[in-house]
Amino acid sequence: MAGPVENPIPQDLIATDRPRSVLDDVASRGRRRANLRQRPRAISILWQRVRQLSTTAISMARDWLNRFRQQLITAGVSFVIHLILFVLLALWILPTESTNQLINLFAEIAPEGQPVEPVVLTEFVQPETLDDAELDNSMQQVIDIVEDQAVDLLAANLTNDFKLELLPTDRDFEALVNPGEFGGRSSIGKRAALKKYGGTVESERAVNAGLKWLLTIQRSDGSWDFSAVGDSAQSGFLNDADTGATAMALLCFLGAGHTHHSSGQYQDAVTRGMRFLMSSAQVADGEADLRGGNQGNSGMYVQGIATICLCEAHALEPGDYKLERLARKAIRFIENSQHPSGGGWRYRRGEAGDTSVVGWQVMALQSARSGSIRVSRNALRGAGYFLDSVQVSNGAEYKYLPGRGDSATPTMTAVGLLCRMYLGWKHDNSILKRGVAGLAARGPHREDMYYNYYATQVLHHWGGKEWNRWNKVMREGLIRMQIEDGLAAGSWPVMGPHSGAGGQLYQTTLCLLTLEVYYRHLPMYRHLQN
Repeated sequence: MAGPVENPIPQDLIATDRPRSVLDDVASRGRRRANLRQRPRAISILWQRVRQLSTTAISMARDWLNRFRQQLITAGVSFVIHLILFVLLALWILPTESTNQLINLFAEIAPEGQPVEPVVLTEFVQPETLDDAELDNSMQQVIDIVEDQAVDLLAANLTNDFKLELLPTDRDFEALVNPGEFGGRSSIGKRAALKKYGGTVESERAVNAGLKWLLTIQRSDGSWDFSAVGDSAQSGFLNDADTGATAMALLCFLGAGHTHHSSGQYQDAVTRGMRFLMSSAQVADGEADLRGGNQGNSGMYVQGIATICLCEAHALEPGDYKLERLARKAIRFIENSQHPSGGGWRYRRGEAGDTSVVGWQVMALQSARSGSIRVSRNALRGAGYFLDSVQVSNGAEYKYLPGRGDSATPTMTAVGLLCRMYLGWKHDNSILKRGVAGLAARGPHREDMYYNYYATQVLHHWGGKEWNRWNKVMREGLIRMQIEDGLAAGSWPVMGPHSGAGGQLYQTTLCLLTLEVYYRHLPMYRHLQN
């Protein structure tokens, strides 16, 4: 047997010493290129994560589409229907010649190289009849107004200072179709409400003249003063109630739809007035005290009126968050000023109530609710308890103070019934019906505007033949009594037992708010669309 070979040749020398062929070099370069093409580990991990996320996203999108498929289909169908209605409305409004051109523009393809003639809108033409048109009630009212009111307005020969625009804006349509309590204050909503509820061109001319008079006595700081109405008007003896005077004047502008953000001839006046009113608030502990000088017994009257003003301005301009915060704090002040057991309000905080002051506070709470400001249920419930304590004839009439043998009065009855409406009494309430019938039988007062202001609102909300009879007497009487000449033109002379303190400014604002009743608050028992 042969033994082991001594001194074998090392393998590395063999590999080193063996001559390298061309094929070996090619294979070596191939291996190096493969190593270069291989992804780094971090990139590979990232790529895997991206693929996983994309797969997850696709799965989630598919699930979301399946879940909301019905809603998407409904939205799509709604869009198509509204688009078709819009096109049909456009075809109906346009003149026949323009309509044919518009149809040809969509229905025909122009020959190559031949330009398509543009559609020229030469005029706005209303059809002679709407018998064949299928329109919803809101649109029908718009068309009725344009047909009937346009002729009346043109025939009235109004000056350039008083105009009612005939073409509605997008905001007007929105306000008409979705009318909250203040839905009648847009230009198109105002015309619809005037036509439906008994206003006239003459009543609107009177409102505009009154607003112009208010402009003439506004002070440089934006405020109004009961005692500063010029030499041609009768001043009131309240000379330290600027907050109340300013709020009452502003309510007249707001009632006609003029806000601090709406363009128009009254925007500057409203802006300066709102700035003064807001700067007059004393804010502390989450409350806003708007009583101002608190002269005599005016304190809570002023608080209620000023709070109504803030809440209405907020409801008309909900995007003004500074205004909203102040309105909320003013409502808190009213709630915390309520008598803890009797549920009423009077001249000072926590004092046992009287029906007159309670009326303004309830209207403030209602204005807040209309603007989606939260109101304490306890405050509303307490107001109901107070009304129970002053009611006569089971609630068909009301007196001034509880716990006394006083008789009911027409003015306090009007205040009490309006509060009952706001607090939830229905139209079929037999007691409410009896109370309204009593006011309607009495009719508007020749001098007492405080009574007329409240009773007009009650009858307006109630509607029907009672309102129609009341409105004719009230409307014509106010138009006839308005001053037409001189520096006091547009205002109303002071009359009645309640107007001395506030003078001609107070009297004029009550008259204006009463003539704005058609659109200032839409009737709670009837809607604009009905």
